[in-house]
Amino acid sequence: MAGRALPATLPVAGRAPAAMRHVISTPMATSNTRRKKHREAQARKGGGKSGTWAMALFALPFAAVGVGMLLFGVLPTLYDWGRMQGWQPVPATLVSARLETSRGSKSTTYSVSASYRYQVGGRDYQGQRVAIGSGADNIGDFQEQLGERLEAAQREGQPVQAWVNPSNPHEAVLDRSLRPGMQLFKMLFVVLFGGVGLGMLHGAWRGPRAGRGTQALEASAQPWMGRPAWAGNSIRSNKRYEVWVAWTFALVCNAIAWPSAIAHRDEALDGPQYLLVAVFGALLLAAVATLVWAVRATLDAWRFGDVRLVLDPFPGAIGGDFGATLALPVAHRPGQQHFAVTLSCVRHYRSRTGGKSESRETTVWQSQGVAQVEPRGDGIQLGLRLRVPAGLPATEPVDSEHHAWRLQVESADPGLRFLRVFDVPVYATGAASHGARADAAQHPQLREMRHAEVAAVSELERIPGGVRLYLPYGRAWKQTIVWMLAGAVFVGIAALAGGQDVPVLFLIAFGGLGGAAVVGGFYAVANSLSVELDGRGIRTERRLLGLMLVHHQAPATDIARLRVAESYSTQTGARQETFYRIEVELRNGKRLTVADSLRGRAAADHLLASIASQTGYPR
Repeated sequence: MAGRALPATLPVAGRAPAAMRHVISTPMATSNTRRKKHREAQARKGGGKSGTWAMALFALPFAAVGVGMLLFGVLPTLYDWGRMQGWQPVPATLVSARLETSRGSKSTTYSVSASYRYQVGGRDYQGQRVAIGSGADNIGDFQEQLGERLEAAQREGQPVQAWVNPSNPHEAVLDRSLRPGMQLFKMLFVVLFGGVGLGMLHGAWRGPRAGRGTQALEASAQPWMGRPAWAGNSIRSNKRYEVWVAWTFALVCNAIAWPSAIAHRDEALDGPQYLLVAVFGALLLAAVATLVWAVRATLDAWRFGDVRLVLDPFPGAIGGDFGATLALPVAHRPGQQHFAVTLSCVRHYRSRTGGKSESRETTVWQSQGVAQVEPRGDGIQLGLRLRVPAGLPATEPVDSEHHAWRLQVESADPGLRFLRVFDVPVYATGAASHGARADAAQHPQLREMRHAEVAAVSELERIPGGVRLYLPYGRAWKQTIVWMLAGAVFVGIAALAGGQDVPVLFLIAFGGLGGAAVVGGFYAVANSLSVELDGRGIRTERRLLGLMLVHHQAPATDIARLRVAESYSTQTGARQETFYRIEVELRNGKRLTVADSLRGRAAADHLLASIASQTGYPR
């Protein structure tokens, strides 16, 4: 999860920031801006094609390295290791054994060669396979120890143990160790090189396609028709992508965790070695968690089927309405079914920090409501309508910096567990919905839901002239438990790889990221915040496990206003959530947090309005 900074003024439902109204004041201004971008794109058409081919050619070697390492390095090793677990031990006599050293200008690599004889069923066989993998390397001291052991056995005339395939005695190996350090080293190439290469190839492939669609339809002033997923006004959710991602993570994580744990089982339990047990415990826990995620995502997709969103108007209208219907194969229970809907305009951009560029996302505008539920055949139909203020940015083609719109529909019934996220087209058409539906943001159930979301993370008490808030320990455990576990897995991988002489970059990347996630998660669940805000001013105390961490105090004359600020966003499966905090802004520019961990802009606005009304401070 990554924190994101908001603009100085963040719009709420029904109001756009002044700067945004100045830049994008009318649909005509938006259209002219889009046409200008289109003409510039056409002028660069030839250069764009060359750039696309250049990016594809540049990405191809990266993708080849990653995919090749997976197909010819990782998977064959796992396959051989798996089938060798059923091979039988047989005494063997060494004919020759040698540790070979290859010295280069920057490193020295080692490999082991051997020839040995063994008997199976009274017949003599000869083998030359020493380990699962062949070739020279310097990852850990596996090659050196194996070579020295075999050379010593040959000098002293001692037999060694070989592992023989009972169904084909011609197949044998002297050491069937998996070498987790080597596997992790290979996976580093798979993830880094393969991920970068395939991502760039995907961008090179989609860029011209998206560009052609956008260019062809700009002239007709219907850019939303350039995306096939929208053209028929039957929009699929992102659930199918979640299923693919979940199974990819589950297969990779389990392919690493279980063989590594089994291969080092005796070593970990001999003593036992508590650190090693903890490392493999974290790895196995992550493997099981990813598998559970994949299975649950698949069952959820199968249970509700291919859910489609139909917009009314189409597309959603800036300066008008965003309306939609959604059919679900769920029995109708009048008055007992509530579905929260969240419509968000988000800005995707790239930020450079410390010389490194990374993708970020910030919420420009957000509105929440509750959908109407109506019977439809054997199931139900959800209907919603939300007002979208003028002046907001329209949906833009996917690029390194662009605006996008997203609708999240979630059941408030824990037993139903329905959640879908849709990428939707929203443009400055000013159109109104044809359906006679009430504004979802005015649904009577919404106030109760907002109050519950606020009460889940804070205790608000009225005092003379103001309020007292207490945010208890553990209020953020649900959104931090996932990345704490992920951080523990990363730390475990780094600890395991530390004894395998893997590159320092690997240890820093995994250990540093994992450690930061664990420490950040611990702080999130182990701190409390007490605040008093009244006519005298503000007093805050932040404690960590009951111990005073920091406290602030400011008189009423120093308080300029109350404000809502975006803290961070999380994504767990299909669930995408943005968390907010409420701040007191002082006249010297300093900001003091009054409340945090508020899920959704509506809950933050609800608490802000309550605090402002009871204290009298402006917002």
